[in-house]
Amino acid sequence: MYGSNPYAQAGWSNPQNPLSVAANPWFPNAAPQGPTFGALPASTVNGSRYTFDFTPVQPNILNCTVIGPGHDVYFRIVTTNDGITTILKPRDQTLARIEWGAEPVIEVRDIVPRQRASQWLALSGDKSYRAMVANEKNYFWVPRGSSIVLYRANSTPPIEYGAITRSSTSVSLHLTGDAFSAGVLEAAVVATLLFQSGRNI
Repeated sequence: MYGSNPYAQAGWSNPQNPLSVAANPWFPNAAPQGPTFGALPASTVNGSRYTFDFTPVQPNILNCTVIGPGHDVYFRIVTTNDGITTILKPRDQTLARIEWGAEPVIEVRDIVPRQRASQWLALSGDKSYRAMVANEKNYFWVPRGSSIVLYRANSTPPIEYGAITRSSTSVSLHLTGDAFSAGVLEAAVVATLLFQSGRNI
């Protein structure tokens, strides 16, 4: 159901859904607001950050390249006509596979066992955030202003690990040095693809 997507409810466009709340591109015309998950603090920028650009994202993100630090290609995203998306590492090693359908199914090699995307990115009861488990560690994705912010769970206060942003030409995943060191890159890339796919999860 289209109304169950909290990112669409926040006013972010879904070009493949004619009932999408927003008529304009992904960003709402609103000032950034504080996070809605519990008592999360406003974000702060500390230490180094790494940026991974998904490009091109037109007509969609399902066939693109992920460019990281040093302008190196970190991943390629390839979607076949039968509705299978594969995320490939350098040397064409498979990182993840997404089977699109009424309920998309994902698998991330050595990180996330095969399961429904909605199970892996579980929506909170109040629909204000999505929980994610990767490498047996817990994280939260929280819509905030024009971004979707990644927090590490089980810390007080929760620690910001990164964010997803979008421009007219690319989607960007920004990760802190701590997030990169914690090994969350691969899971965050898959989550970014799911959030920006224009599909319901």
